[in-house]
Amino acid sequence: MSFLKNLFSKKGEPEGEPFIPSPTQNIPGLEPIIVQAIENLYPDTEQQKKVFKYALDYILAYKEKIKRDDTKGLLAMLAYSNGRIESLPSPSLWFDGRFRIEEIDNMFRKMKDAEEWVKSITKSQVG
Repeated sequence: MSFLKNLFSKKGEPEGEPFIPSPTQNIPGLEPIIVQAIENLYPDTEQQKKVFKYALDYILAYKEKIKRDDTKGLLAMLAYSNGRIESLPSPSLWFDGRFRIEEIDNMFRKMKDAEEWVKSITKSQVG
């Protein structure tokens, strides 16, 4: 019986508080986790403005075409850029199936993975 309990328990997963993003700005239409990721990837405020617009455009296009949010996908695109505006996927790639499968969709398997990524870039920027 204890074998099954150990097999199906969530050992190894950290216990504790859920991730609560704390960006310094409030951007209407963007979830706080996205704002926090942008603030940490792009420290220059002029770059942030461009990336906030990019993120809002992506969200609107995704909701219009797919009819749901894609926070995890947007975070994956931000991670893909590695903090370089010129490396953000162009709008022509947002719905390109091959690009999504090869580059974006497997970047974060679950939203929890995306949250961990935002935490990691936040910590590295603070210290």
